[in-house]
Amino acid sequence: MNKGLIGCIICLFFSIIDVSAQVQRLVSLQPEHTIELALQNNEAVKKAEKVVERAKANLRVSKAIYLPQVGVTGEYQRQKDGDIDERDYLTRAQASMLLVQFGEIPEGLDAAQEDVRQAEIEYERSKKQSVHDVRNLWNNIVLTQEEIQERRAIEVELNKKLKGTQIKHAEKRIPFLSRLNTELELSEQQLALNELQRRLDVDTAELIRLTGLDPLSEVSLSHPLPEDDLTLENAVELALLNNLDLRDLQGDMLRQERLAAETLWHRFPELSAEARYKDLHVLLEQHQQNQTWDATALYDPVILDRERDTSSIFQTRPRTQDGWEVRFNVNIPLYDGNKTKHLRAVEIAELERLQLEYVETTKSIRVEVRRAYRAVANAKERAEIEETRVRIFEQRLRTIERVLDEVTVEIPGYQNMTYNDAFQTQAQFTEAQRVFYQARRDYAKAKEHLRETMQWIE
Repeated sequence: MNKGLIGCIICLFFSIIDVSAQVQRLVSLQPEHTIELALQNNEAVKKAEKVVERAKANLRVSKAIYLPQVGVTGEYQRQKDGDIDERDYLTRAQASMLLVQFGEIPEGLDAAQEDVRQAEIEYERSKKQSVHDVRNLWNNIVLTQEEIQERRAIEVELNKKLKGTQIKHAEKRIPFLSRLNTELELSEQQLALNELQRRLDVDTAELIRLTGLDPLSEVSLSHPLPEDDLTLENAVELALLNNLDLRDLQGDMLRQERLAAETLWHRFPELSAEARYKDLHVLLEQHQQNQTWDATALYDPVILDRERDTSSIFQTRPRTQDGWEVRFNVNIPLYDGNKTKHLRAVEIAELERLQLEYVETTKSIRVEVRRAYRAVANAKERAEIEETRVRIFEQRLRTIERVLDEVTVEIPGYQNMTYNDAFQTQAQFTEAQRVFYQARRDYAKAKEHLRETMQWIE
């Protein structure tokens, strides 16, 4: 008895644990929380974020020259001439700092800045796409659940109807075809339910993947997404405000304006200068690759020194620097064969091309938003019409069945009905149901497509 009691307690304990685990796997999702989870856990968003981090790190590498550069340089020489063994040591500390830089932005820095800008745009694009994917799945799941619920209610009624039909057929009150018609209608509903259940399973698994939840979780959606109350003018305004292609073009135009202005540096005199006082140097140098002038401060004192033999052949430069020194060189270009003029014409032409592309893209966005907005209205009207069609065919089917089952009933317009009419109406009713549910999905998809066209994720 004790062993049996212990076994029952153990089984009860494990069953409680299993129920607790099932409760823990059930997750109730709100739309806002689901979108937050997708933005935090979606691998596509995470990868885009890492690309931004990499681009920013490369930009910091390009900007490293603007920070202090500190190092130590050491020399060691040894010479033996007969019995004379000479050794020489020299160590200098080096500290340099770019004081100012003027002229064009260096190509490496410009490219790094562009990489950061493009990476940030792609990151925003991936976030928007993730939000739209979640919203589409949310609509699909909610509509599938609604359709399952409605079809199950129809299935219950059909089961009741089938039982009555079987009784009437057993009593020889109706022919076998009437019973078969009811069984066929019930089979159609059960097939649709099975397909919907499989579809719901796949969509739920995809939603779990996007949100990064436990694959064993069971999710429950709180409610449908709220309706968007937008006028066409508001939709166009939001689209122009949120569109990433326009944002990219705006960045391109700003950069192109700077490039066009920087061509004037080709007419700037070529300068180089150096000022030195003991171990402190201030250098002004021009980089030929870019029209850039760098003013750099350099301090390189000797921190370890052993005098060389002044007659040594290795003596190449003074060990110490005393006094001061100034050097200055300037080259003023008078005529460059109109090179600067043509370079500026190239950059101005590219700027004007970008401006025209911006205008063209703006017009295209306005048209696309208008098309998507009108498509929503069309889809809504189509769903309402198909809903009415379903009610009509259902009422027609029930009336025909009543006329066929009750011979004494006479309804105007339904005289001389046959079972072929019942079968044809049944097929029409089934098809009308399918079209209605698809029209409802198309309506939800059209609304989300409008959001995607607007690139609106709020």
